[in-house]
Amino acid sequence: MSLLKLPCVTVTGSPAQMGEALGESLRALIERLVAHRLDRASEYLQEHGVEGGLATYRAAAEGGLSLLREWDEPGWLELDGTARGAGVPLLDLYASANFTDVRDVATIPHVPCDDDEGCTAFMSPAEDQGDLVVGQTWDLNAGDVEYVVGVHRLPSEGPETWTVTVAGAPTLIGMNEHGLYVGTTNLKIQGARVGVGYMDIQHRAIRERDHAAAASVAIEAPRSAAHSYWYADASGGVELECSATSVVRRDLVEAPIVQTNHCLDDAHAAREPQAPQPSTAARLARASMLIGSGGLTLQGARELMSDRADGVLSINRYPEDGEPTTTNACMIGVPSQRVFEACRGPADRGEWVSLAFERGG
Repeated sequence: MSLLKLPCVTVTGSPAQMGEALGESLRALIERLVAHRLDRASEYLQEHGVEGGLATYRAAAEGGLSLLREWDEPGWLELDGTARGAGVPLLDLYASANFTDVRDVATIPHVPCDDDEGCTAFMSPAEDQGDLVVGQTWDLNAGDVEYVVGVHRLPSEGPETWTVTVAGAPTLIGMNEHGLYVGTTNLKIQGARVGVGYMDIQHRAIRERDHAAAASVAIEAPRSAAHSYWYADASGGVELECSATSVVRRDLVEAPIVQTNHCLDDAHAAREPQAPQPSTAARLARASMLIGSGGLTLQGARELMSDRADGVLSINRYPEDGEPTTTNACMIGVPSQRVFEACRGPADRGEWVSLAFERGG
């Protein structure tokens, strides 16, 4: 089996120019992604008894897109440029990029409670002359691996960034020239609302210089739904377990931080629409055991994300497991060295590449 390769695109200029270039270069892939995500949204709403189909889904996205323009105009301008370059409706691109948030808003008050989504995230402190290491798997819909890309942005103003995301979408996981790493995992907590999508929050946060400033972006943002947000630089890191309206902060001190897709805070857990699924509980236990007390290396991070000890409940999720969720990409950051590595697909089935920076930071 040949290793999956990560296609990469470099864009430069103003937000609108970068967006247009991204849309033009990935036009066919973006068109397919939007169609794929809208089909999935329609199926999801039908499965959960929500009437109106895509009209309901688009209506849930409209408020968030409008709010984005007020909250982060450069981010909106880039997304608008991407839609224009790809020849797809801006609303559909926004709704497709922020799929989980728009879906959660569209299903209010139905509160879906039978999903077992993925992502295993971790942050290991520096010790014994080592470096802080942070990373995660990105697990979501089976089939999304087709759309995973690396995007290298060299803006006229602001920091150079590398992000791994889906075609045409803003930042999902990435690092900037200052060594600031950003990541996220999905959670479900009752109380989703019209707000800014999680990818747009990450796209704004990655333009900051350090993890404290990036965390402030996520904390103060009018968030749409629940996620955990991860920020790290050479000086330290933080994880934010967030609902749409509340934040539990965990700063990296001596012990590693690990989270999968269920809440660790008691108050948040009480508002989850279901008990933790077997996969999220198993992945949390396994990742915590593998990391131990810390001191994780790049190779150790790759091995952790390749782990198949628990079969279909493993950290590393294969298409042939027959589950709705698979591992679509894996990322590792070492902020002190400005190292950002990624692979498309499961950690043992993708070609790991180092996404290098051109500017001095």
